[in-house]
Amino acid sequence: MKPSRTSVGQGRLFGARGAVERFRVDESTGIITRSVTPRDPDVPPIVTVVGEWDRRSPLHDMHAAADLAYLRRQRLPEWPASGPAVRVVDLFSGCGAMSLGVSEACRALGRRVEHVAGFDLNPRIAEVYGRNYGLPNTVASDLSACLQGEVGAPPSDAERELIERLGSVDFVCGGPPCQGHSNLNNKTRRDDPKNELYFLMARFTELTRPRWVLIENVISVRNDKGRVVERTREALERLGYETTDGIVDLWSLGVSQTRRRHVLVAQRRDGEPDELERRKLDFLEDLIAPYVTRQRPVSWAIDDLLGVTEESFLDRPRVPDPITQSRIDYLFDNDLYDLPKSQRPPSHKGEHGDSYKAVYGRMRWEEPAPTMTGGFLTMGQGRFVHPKRRRTITAHEAARIQFIPDFFDFSPLSDNKSVLAETIGNAVPPKLSYVLGLELMR
Repeated sequence: MKPSRTSVGQGRLFGARGAVERFRVDESTGIITRSVTPRDPDVPPIVTVVGEWDRRSPLHDMHAAADLAYLRRQRLPEWPASGPAVRVVDLFSGCGAMSLGVSEACRALGRRVEHVAGFDLNPRIAEVYGRNYGLPNTVASDLSACLQGEVGAPPSDAERELIERLGSVDFVCGGPPCQGHSNLNNKTRRDDPKNELYFLMARFTELTRPRWVLIENVISVRNDKGRVVERTREALERLGYETTDGIVDLWSLGVSQTRRRHVLVAQRRDGEPDELERRKLDFLEDLIAPYVTRQRPVSWAIDDLLGVTEESFLDRPRVPDPITQSRIDYLFDNDLYDLPKSQRPPSHKGEHGDSYKAVYGRMRWEEPAPTMTGGFLTMGQGRFVHPKRRRTITAHEAARIQFIPDFFDFSPLSDNKSVLAETIGNAVPPKLSYVLGLELMR
């Protein structure tokens, strides 16, 4: 549906009829504001500042202009300082990208947010989480060591201690490690003990009784031999939660990459009957339908970074070895996006060499990027050569493609490019948790 457009004072208001989000730009100041319509008809829309409009961004697609303003923010947005807080815990948190989306959903609804804890095995990545969410003493934590009981069993001593330390929890999100589910994992695909980490989400929910739960994973998690998705969903429903799950194309939500993920969401059943009816959980496709937007190419996310200097550690490209640089040059000299088999290393010249055609490939400027991974600094890990520069993409460019805004602080990893790449590449684009968080909480 083509967005409707109405003049409002010195600004313009944009948004599809009946849309949850509407955006207004004040053309004198260049500030974009967002108006969110709560589900309760008695509650007026909530208005918040998104960011500064890039005047080169066309106003016929205000959703894209607003998202770009958010991604280019240099300073952390301000959240409400008073009122009841939404208390968030991020399991298998990584840097906390899912938490960031939930935070922005809270801000869009005028709610205060408190980040209670994040859990990650890598102490350097845990430090990034703590830096961004005001938890300076965040340490690496093994969630499987804390959650020792089966669903339905009394809390263990370790679990009881964890519950007391965390206090009340409103929103739980998590992206359990997905290597065991990935189609790229030929050794233990669909039958990996790490797949059971997914089920820990149900145990944590039983112990803390949050109001909302959001779980993200690769789409092949549905094929796990242990039926981990079905068992988790059944356990959540026995605990008194409504659930829905399905596949989300993140490019349809405005993320400039072809990333498809499986999502399971749950909402606790409580409250008065009329309130329950108003908050009834829809099918997943219905939850995301109001936010589906035009497909956005790589250029949309990183066009402004073409002329950026290398002063920041995020903007310093990886210096390739001479052989790799010659392969990159071959792509540009011959106006190619896929490296011919003749130019590939011996391991990619065999009968299965064409199975990974995107490896050693170059992105296209006016198409979405491929799915980001922790290998984006390396030509041999995927289609990660910049469309217009003779190099692989930088950490800054990868973060933009992952929908991580410029104000997010990666400085604890400034001295370690490999961990930085792993952290950004493995992140869950915050636009996903923003959209689902907004729908669950509004």
